[in-house]
Amino acid sequence: MLKEKSSVTVSELMTLFGVSIETVRRDLEYLEKNQALKRVHGGAVCNQKMKMAARLEERTSENRELKGQLARKALQYIREDDMIVIDSGSTAMELAPLLKEHCRRLKIATNSPEVFAALCDVEGFDMIQIGGQYLREEKAFYGHMALETIKRLHFTKAFIFPSTISLRYGIGLFHHELFDIQRGFIEHSDEVFILADSSKFETPATIKVCDLSTSFHIITDSKLPDHVFSLYKNKSLNIIKSME
Repeated sequence: MLKEKSSVTVSELMTLFGVSIETVRRDLEYLEKNQALKRVHGGAVCNQKMKMAARLEERTSENRELKGQLARKALQYIREDDMIVIDSGSTAMELAPLLKEHCRRLKIATNSPEVFAALCDVEGFDMIQIGGQYLREEKAFYGHMALETIKRLHFTKAFIFPSTISLRYGIGLFHHELFDIQRGFIEHSDEVFILADSSKFETPATIKVCDLSTSFHIITDSKLPDHVFSLYKNKSLNIIKSME
């Protein structure tokens, strides 16, 4: 069932197999111990993570339709003359062409040379390339020089693209080099938008960036299971689901 739809609820397992809630919980505990799934409140999700992320080149073609949903939803929150910062990652490359098409005047900072290259020729965009050491596999700048630049800037809105997202483990990353960069973007922004497609939910990464905050805007796609969406809503988190 998890291979087919990525999540199941306790109630549907009880109905399908005609067993008690205690039996379902016991079996889910057993399966989780054997790393066959991950339990969440009210059910279980597919255990696809806790492995190193694929290189950026490989991720660019994965879930591209869903990442496009995230980018189009994020665009609705961007206003002319905003000072925004855009994180690196494959979803960032879905957002960049939309900004170019729909916006006329923006101040944009980014640690992604690819995002910078995609937007630097727009006359009304005031661009800031956050430079430093270069993480080739993620096509992103990091390190103390990048952090010094971030500390001197103030952003209206930050658009963050985590590796994973979880109620228990918060925002997760696989690349430790980018930890301080994402933290810096979050700390120096008035509003924080977390863009995560449905495959990234309720799974941990090797590095925890921060806990989820009720002040964050969490944007996801239409394939996020309803019961996972409800879990976040019940924690008073501002989760926004694309209806495309």
